Amino acid sequence: MIQVVPGVYQLNNRFVNLYLIAEPGGLTLVDAGIAGSGAALVLRTIAQLGRQPTELARILITHADPDHYGSAAELRRLTGARICASAMSAAAMARGEMSRPVRGGAVVRGLFGLFGRLMMPMTPTPVDEILVAGQTLPILGGLSVVASPGHTPDHLSFYAPAHRLLFAGDSLNATGGKLRFVDGPVTWDYQRGRQSVREQAALGAEVIAVGHGPVIRGLAHLAALSAQM
Repeated sequence: MIQVVPGVYQLNNRFVNLYLIAEPGGLTLVDAGIAGSGAALVLRTIAQLGRQPTELARILITHADPDHYGSAAELRRLTGARICASAMSAAAMARGEMSRPVRGGAVVRGLFGLFGRLMMPMTPTPVDEILVAGQTLPILGGLSVVASPGHTPDHLSFYAPAHRLLFAGDSLNATGGKLRFVDGPVTWDYQRGRQSVREQAALGAEVIAVGHGPVIRGLAHLAALSAQM
């Protein structure tokens, strides 16, 4: 558990980051992690903070990939939290699927499929609340729902202006400690993803909490990446 800003904690579930927001009125989770291990990590962290599982009110899903929603259904069962996602992610999650196919040839798709079934299983996960870009949630003094498609057609990010904090999911990546655009066979549309980077840079975020890699601090990092897009 790493404190990102006061009341916000980064949790690392094997190779994906989750973010727990602890406020006096309740807890919010950004992304749920991998089936089984993600739920255990979240419950352990809640206990370490001296809070109760029933205080987890919401689980915000950035996109319907198995490392981001795999434990959502289990966490809802254990805590009563509401699962919130975009309409397209909700439809995919209800089927226990991703919201877009993996790119590449048959070998690449087959390897990703095998890895997913063995390491990151997905189960049908109905969503309780549909999130819409432009919506403001009563979290962190006003948490904006930001459309950031590219990695998936329906990817959402979440921005807290009061803290200059962006929860970027997989619209950005910091594997290796450097902020970068997410590419490769799991990215749905490169050009739209690059546009999302530029749009996110315009928000003025100074703390960037990504799905993979460390938290990146400093306005210049996202501005420099945006200039390359």
